[in-house]
Amino acid sequence: MKIIDTKSLPASYDCNEIVHVPLYKTCKIKQIINLENYQNILFQSPSAVVNFDQIELLEDKRIIAMGPGTSNQLRNHGYIAELPSDDYSSKGVINLLNKSELIGKTLVIKGEGGLSSISDYLNSASFKTDELNTYSRQKFESYDDIKKQFSDTDFVIFSSALSVEIYFENIHHNEMSIKFLAVSERIGKVIESYKKQSKVIDYFSDDLVREINLTLS
Repeated sequence: MKIIDTKSLPASYDCNEIVHVPLYKTCKIKQIINLENYQNILFQSPSAVVNFDQIELLEDKRIIAMGPGTSNQLRNHGYIAELPSDDYSSKGVINLLNKSELIGKTLVIKGEGGLSSISDYLNSASFKTDELNTYSRQKFESYDDIKKQFSDTDFVIFSSALSVEIYFENIHHNEMSIKFLAVSERIGKVIESYKKQSKVIDYFSDDLVREINLTLS
């Protein structure tokens, strides 16, 4: 069985079945921000953490992560972040914040072109919130060599809408008999927009291969 994971950040796996094939690169962008103005720092993705210039200056802040991958990146810097109990999405973060008292101004750290649902909601609810983009996503100039890596592939995992878009516009052809896996319902709907079916998996399962095999039953 061959499984391709298309996430952008470097990855290591405990098995030989999963191959990491990113479909775009992330590039750090210039950041100007005064952290003294914010009490709550919310990270929307692992790449937002990796590319944040002031990651070492959050000791006195309330830190929120959208999901386990982002939380793990923060843990690498010694931070224990709050995160939703199960719905790792903008909606899940909003539900988390609604269950607690939000004191002070909030900074949402994300990628350029990323979702603004959280900051839009908080500002509409009169919680002062700003956004900071720490990275941009850039497509590769050519996908000819990458396309070859998808031969004889059984499953492809998508964790971003951009990866889905790039895959179907540059790599996929109808002769491929690949099963598609999404890390969230939102990504599943993007796959569906290309008239393909997918299964949503628990990407952060302790046994990802077993989780994928369950989609066959």
